[in-house]
Amino acid sequence: MLQDRYRITQLLGQGGMGAIYLANDTRFSSKVCVVKEMLDHFHDPEQRETAKQNFYREADLLANLKHNAIPEVYDRFTETNRHYLVMEYINGTDLEVRINEQGTAFDEKTVVGWSIQVCDVMSYLHHQKPPIIYRDLKPANLILTDFGKVYLVDFGIARFFNPTARGTMIGTQGYAPPEQYRGQVEPRSDIFALGATLHYMLTNRDPQNEPPFSFPPVRTLNPALSQDIESLIIKCLDPEIDQRFGSADALLIELMQIGGEESNAVRNCPHCARQISKGRQFCPHCRGYIAAHHLTTTHNQIHRAATATNLSIPTRKTLKAEGGNVFPKWIWAVGLGLVLLLSLGSWWFWQTSGKTSHTETSSSPIGKEIRR
Repeated sequence: MLQDRYRITQLLGQGGMGAIYLANDTRFSSKVCVVKEMLDHFHDPEQRETAKQNFYREADLLANLKHNAIPEVYDRFTETNRHYLVMEYINGTDLEVRINEQGTAFDEKTVVGWSIQVCDVMSYLHHQKPPIIYRDLKPANLILTDFGKVYLVDFGIARFFNPTARGTMIGTQGYAPPEQYRGQVEPRSDIFALGATLHYMLTNRDPQNEPPFSFPPVRTLNPALSQDIESLIIKCLDPEIDQRFGSADALLIELMQIGGEESNAVRNCPHCARQISKGRQFCPHCRGYIAAHHLTTTHNQIHRAATATNLSIPTRKTLKAEGGNVFPKWIWAVGLGLVLLLSLGSWWFWQTSGKTSHTETSSSPIGKEIRR
């Protein structure tokens, strides 16, 4: 039991930096969660404290991310040299395992659908202030559920507790772009890693087993693929960062044009009617806000979300923006009825009490004395 709250039920994985457990949160009716344990290897107390504060800062940053493809962070704490992150449990399998189980390349339609979801969450991270660069995108960090939903996991937070780790080497060989080895990381570095992931899933050629930065055109390995997807991957994997897609939004648009409708991973933006991925918060074309990720969002709800100063609470400004009175007509009608009912009740009470008072005054000796 950790923190007198988290009951460990299963070991999910273990490595040199710690372990990952399945646990029950006893404070909330045994809700299932994942507990990531990280060991620090510092001998200097000052270094350990610095690493712990960095860990807390990044854990708090992750806890504030709100995207339906990022597991929610519930808690973080430290016990001696062990540091813990408690997260939402995602019931699925990582794409690295899926690739190994299948033994062959995935079909283009399926991979494009997954890539649209991944590109959507990349766009969300890159639009944070300041931008969040994931740095280690690869199939092993993408969890696929039985419903076809892809989650991005493992933000590399354990690196704070490895005193031998170099900041420039955060990432995985075969997926990290050339500039990442030089410590020059920016959003387009994630685009290279996604291109390497696409290449692997469509060809079953593991880039970690090949010479660095060697990616043959995918159609030479899988002739069933389209020319469009091959061109897209070549652009993602360009060693020159300026030759890649300029942003995750630009890549997302291209992916949707290639196979968005067939992959069932897109819908139309309610603002500009152009294609967007189903999980979008902001349209990559017009940057319009998509309220709460709802597929059935009405026009008034969208307008309210776009004009409200506080999106969680409808405001007078928001309601006026819908084109009518501050309150709906039925509220005015009910209010007017209550006012009339209270007025009639007050008149009846005044009339009744007046008659009673007059009768009591006439029969009272004190009343007679007063009249005289």
